[in-house]
Amino acid sequence: MIMKRALTILSVSILAAAWLCGCGKIRKTESRDADVLYHACYSEPYVTLDPSAEQSNGIRILYNVYETLTHYDDKTGEVIPKLAVEWSSNADATEWVFKLRNDVQFHDGEKMNAEAVKKSIDRTIALNKGAAYIWDSVDSIEVTGEYEVTFHLRYGASIPLIASAGYAAYIMSPNAADKDTEWFNAGNDGGSGPYTIATVSARAVTLSSYEGYRGGWEDNQYKNVYIQEISDSGTRRRLLEAGEAHLTSELSAEDLAAFSENDGVTILPADSFTNVILMLNTKSSPCSNADFRKALAYAFPYEEAVHDILQGNAAQSCGMIPKGLWGHQDNLTQYHCDLKKSAEYLEKSGLTDATVTVTFIVNDAVYREILQLYKENLAQIGVTLKLLNMDWDAQLALAKSPNPDDCQDILLMKWRPDYADPAGWFSPLLMSSGDSVGYNFCYLDDDIFGEKNRDAVRLTATNKNEAEKLYIEMQEEILDQCYMIFAYNTLQYYAVNNAIHGVYENPAYQTCVSYYDITKD
Repeated sequence: MIMKRALTILSVSILAAAWLCGCGKIRKTESRDADVLYHACYSEPYVTLDPSAEQSNGIRILYNVYETLTHYDDKTGEVIPKLAVEWSSNADATEWVFKLRNDVQFHDGEKMNAEAVKKSIDRTIALNKGAAYIWDSVDSIEVTGEYEVTFHLRYGASIPLIASAGYAAYIMSPNAADKDTEWFNAGNDGGSGPYTIATVSARAVTLSSYEGYRGGWEDNQYKNVYIQEISDSGTRRRLLEAGEAHLTSELSAEDLAAFSENDGVTILPADSFTNVILMLNTKSSPCSNADFRKALAYAFPYEEAVHDILQGNAAQSCGMIPKGLWGHQDNLTQYHCDLKKSAEYLEKSGLTDATVTVTFIVNDAVYREILQLYKENLAQIGVTLKLLNMDWDAQLALAKSPNPDDCQDILLMKWRPDYADPAGWFSPLLMSSGDSVGYNFCYLDDDIFGEKNRDAVRLTATNKNEAEKLYIEMQEEILDQCYMIFAYNTLQYYAVNNAIHGVYENPAYQTCVSYYDITKD
């Protein structure tokens, strides 16, 4: 069994290396393994493979290797069972009891039970990295039966919804819970999902089937998956056209259009909860001035970005919460490009000949083109915009400088929630995390939104309508003060080889596809 798995991993790795050779050129192989699903991705497949700490691209790996207590059903908007079979709470939602499945086994042979659940979430809370803040309400976790666990909270919260998160909510083997992050990053895992991690490198991950998975395996399922970073959209398109890659996403508008005449590839739209936001440094001049921030907002090229650059593959944002999720409201204030108004607010601010810096992800041609238009618009009113393209780690390091005057004035970033709830935006983007700003790159003091945000989180479990009112009020204040600029909501499209079926992305788990659900002809 061990020898067979080792040979499978070796063949997958050799095959993957053969798919690409030198400078992104594509070479078709004679001996393509039909049992390998090849997912060509826009960016690196993970930042860390530690399920307690990852809060980035690694979600597409973890989603297929680990499981959570609950799962968000985007078709109904409800939370459904996963590792838990049922749950209940007291009247004020400060105590939640979960009853667990009794037929789940981790990849290392350990059984999933209440002890494993407690140890997993306790580890994530103690590590306090990534999206660990989703468990802020938890005071303690108690094992109240072999397959029953009770959450005791400091304040009311919807633990079933929080437990469905794509980050920081994974349950792992007790043996894995004792390991450090380096152990996970070496390619080890402690999941109970249908796949195990077979090989890892900086740009690629190979998954292999977990033969003991309770759902079983059919001959038309893929038992090996190769996920590789291919940053260039054109190269990914050519891989699909050559029949080498099976699926990809985040293609340029031009490459998406090129598939319209390809009978071997289908373009699948996917709902998205992802938006692109410009975070404004409110602690440092000139963005500490509200009128200057509004001048920036009225100079942004919303319409050109959506219609000309993205060619309709996006929609201008209306508030912080994307359409399709509760907390969104269509009649919120929506800025538009108006250079006359922009100039008026600039004059009102008293700031002339200002220079602002904006950071954006390296090699992103769309961001660069949008920001070039933005730069030209601002130049017309006398503001200089400096564009700094940096990798994400470098942007984070700059944004987390102790002195706000040393941080970028604007950080352009793509955001998706940790779970399908407005708190997935408000808690990380408006609140600091202990001594860290977290993702609060507007550097807002907690007393601005802290009380309302905490009230909204509490009310989500007991009075969702009142919680929604608070989230809408906070969005109105954000827009009124222009703490950040909501540029556009992304529309997700997958290019899929017609030889496979079952590709689907749940917007609550952005960039994730259940490889277990994909079948081949």
